[in-house]
Amino acid sequence: MASINTISQSVKYGLHVTVTWPGTPLPKFRKFCWTFPAIVLQIYQYSYIFSHFESGNVIETADNLSITVAFTLMTLKLCIIWAQPRLVSLILSTMEEECRKYAFLDTNNFILKAANRSYRFTSIVIYIFLFAAAIHMSSTFIFRDRSETRELMLKMNLPFDTSESPIYEFVISMQIVYQTVTAYSFGVFAALLLMVVLHLGCQIDIMCHALMEIPYKRKEQLKFFISRHQEIIVFANRIEKLFTYMALGQLLSNTMISCILGYTIVMQIQMGNGLLPSMKYIMFYIGVCLELFVYCYAGEYLSSKSQLINDTAYKFLWYNLQPNEIRLLLLVILRSQKGFTLTFGKFANLSLESFMSIMKGSASYISVLLAMT
Repeated sequence: MASINTISQSVKYGLHVTVTWPGTPLPKFRKFCWTFPAIVLQIYQYSYIFSHFESGNVIETADNLSITVAFTLMTLKLCIIWAQPRLVSLILSTMEEECRKYAFLDTNNFILKAANRSYRFTSIVIYIFLFAAAIHMSSTFIFRDRSETRELMLKMNLPFDTSESPIYEFVISMQIVYQTVTAYSFGVFAALLLMVVLHLGCQIDIMCHALMEIPYKRKEQLKFFISRHQEIIVFANRIEKLFTYMALGQLLSNTMISCILGYTIVMQIQMGNGLLPSMKYIMFYIGVCLELFVYCYAGEYLSSKSQLINDTAYKFLWYNLQPNEIRLLLLVILRSQKGFTLTFGKFANLSLESFMSIMKGSASYISVLLAMT
């Protein structure tokens, strides 16, 4: 019977699609199939934006800029995670090993509960991104300019005429695939972060529960707790190393995108276009905020679990220990006070407070843009 682990099957499949799962066949060829179309399409997207920047259509320019920046962020994330294949492999293999190795301590079924939560939440995140992409694409076709029957879904300055069949149908098909796969990848990487922090929280729960529930009899139990704490610290540092620069790109791009989308939504409503034509911007905005929230929630979750270690060590019956044993426990308390943190490029912590600050800052920028209009 296979042991239960916290690796979500939806994330595992997504990592295969994004050529991130260790041992994926033909990795170089599949990475080329990812990067070459993405770079070519983005060149033509930015070319269109620069050539139409002073066209006077503010909403169209904002729409094109926001989705192009999102595609650029996805390319950056792929490059970051592809540059660290060994780190990804270590994180995933550690998750499987820890679930198997410490299952005997899991008397409260923490691993099973974490596995169920991981699969449920990661699947929801991925589906929301796909749904947002579907709404964006369908709204583009439904509410497009009827006078321009051959309008592209993603505005590009392509070097050939796209108004004739079958070129138009081919380009539209490529854009649909491109946008769908990009939205799916956004969901997969956000779900990956959620999955690994839920696993870490599960292992911390097992360690703390074992320390409090198993009667203390010998010094080896305390040494095991300390060594297990060190393993958790190493795993947390690997998560930070993998996601810190992704989070930095997320901060910079999401601030810009949320400002542009918020401004576009307000302008659409003020122009009397109604709510339905604005749905593609609203769903896009929800997806952007959701991704940033997942990153900030992961940082907040790790901080709270670090505090759990500190509280567990302090509640331990340390006054019944020998002086040399107390010194060992004191090291755990001191280290847990530092906490586990995820950062934006190692200069600011990810937390729900950071999320609220970013959202308030974005709202302020939107107010400035509206005042200048």
